[in-house]
Amino acid sequence: MILEFPPVMPESGGELDLLPPSTLTSEILPCRRRLGLTLDFGTDDYNCVPKRCKLESMNFTLSALNKLNSTTNNVSAVFSARTMQAQELASKMSKSRTVLVLDCRPFVSYNIAHIQGAINVSCSDRFNRRRLQQGKASIIDLVSSKEGKDMFKKRCSKEIVIYDDHTKDVQSLSPDSSMYLVLSSLLREGKDVYILKGGIEEFRNKHLDLCDSSVKSQEARPLYSPTTPIIEPQIETATATQILPFLYLGNERDAANLQRLQDLNITYVLNTTSHIPKYFENQGIHYKRIPASDSGCQNLKQYFEEAVAFIDEARQNGANILVHCHAGVSRSATITIAYLLKHSKLSMMDIYRYVKGKRCIISPNFNFMGQLMEYEQALNNGLCERSVIPNIVPDENHV
Repeated sequence: MILEFPPVMPESGGELDLLPPSTLTSEILPCRRRLGLTLDFGTDDYNCVPKRCKLESMNFTLSALNKLNSTTNNVSAVFSARTMQAQELASKMSKSRTVLVLDCRPFVSYNIAHIQGAINVSCSDRFNRRRLQQGKASIIDLVSSKEGKDMFKKRCSKEIVIYDDHTKDVQSLSPDSSMYLVLSSLLREGKDVYILKGGIEEFRNKHLDLCDSSVKSQEARPLYSPTTPIIEPQIETATATQILPFLYLGNERDAANLQRLQDLNITYVLNTTSHIPKYFENQGIHYKRIPASDSGCQNLKQYFEEAVAFIDEARQNGANILVHCHAGVSRSATITIAYLLKHSKLSMMDIYRYVKGKRCIISPNFNFMGQLMEYEQALNNGLCERSVIPNIVPDENHV
C-alpha cells in the first residue's frame, strides 16, 4: 500500500497550510520518494483495519523544490508551515521552555530591536543568499557569534520560531525574501519550524518587556550590543588593530604607550572619550578629542563629519592615525565604520563585517548602530556628501 502525501498534524495552537492537490502534477510526483507503510490487520474479520503504520522514509529533493517553485511561485505550495501567536511565544519564554528564536531581518534592524535571546541569521546580502540557495551553506553558517552557534546546536532539535518585521503567515512570504530562504533551509533539514505571526511588530506591541531595543535604554552606562558577546580576556589583551594602511583602531592602553605609537608610526590620535588625557601632545602627536560616552543617550552622529575630516587630514599628510576609546569596542569602532561609510560604496553591514574581520571584539552599542544606519541613509539620499576613495577597502565580494 502506498501513501502519496501524508498530512502533517499541527501541534496545539498551530495553524497548518497544506499542499493543494492541484499542484501535484505528473512533473513533480516522480521527484518524490514514496512512503512504505507496514500494516497489521485484525484476524477476526475482513474489514482490514490498519492498527499500526511505520514511516519508512520521505525526502523532497532540491530539484523537486525548485521545480515546484517555478510552477506555483508560492511558498505555501512547497511547504507545510505553522504559525505561532505572540502570546504563545511569550509564554514559552517566561516558562524558560527550550525554544530557539531566529531573527531573519537585516543585521542593522536586528541591532535596533529584537526579541530577547533571538539569534540573527540574516541572509539579506547577496553573498549569503547565493550560498544558501546553492546549498553551500546551512543556517548555522549564517550565525556570526560562537555563543549563537552553540545555542543553535543545543536548541535546534526543539521548536524553532522564525520572524521578520510583520509577516503573518506563509502566504504573505515572497520567494525572494530572507524569511523564505531561512524557512526552506530549515524544513529541508527536517526542523520543527513556526512563523511568529505578525513578526516583531506585533510581538513588541504586546510584549515590549521581552524585547531588547536601543530605544528602551537611556541610562548613561556602557551598552554592549549582542552582535559580539563581550569576552573580557580578549578585550584586556587586545592591542591596536590596523584597519586601513594608515588607520589603527585601539584602546586607552595603546594611546598611553608612546613606544607602541612610535613603532606604528602614529602621529595623529583621535580620542573619542571625555576623560582620557592627550598623553603625548608635547612629543609631536596631533590630537583631537570627541567627548563621547558609550551610552544610550549619546549623540555620536553629530561628530561623524568632524571625525572624518581629522582622519582625512592624517591621510592627506601621509601620517598614520589611532582612533581609540576606552576599550576599542564601541565608540572608536563606530567612528571607524562612519569613516568607511563616507568614503566607500559599501553598505553599513558590509563595512561592519570588514572591520569586525580585522578586530573581532568590536561591538557598537544599540544606540550607535541606529545612528550609523541613519548616517548611511543620509549618505544614500544625498543629505550628506559621500566622497568615495577608490580601493580604500576591498569590494563587496571580498568583504
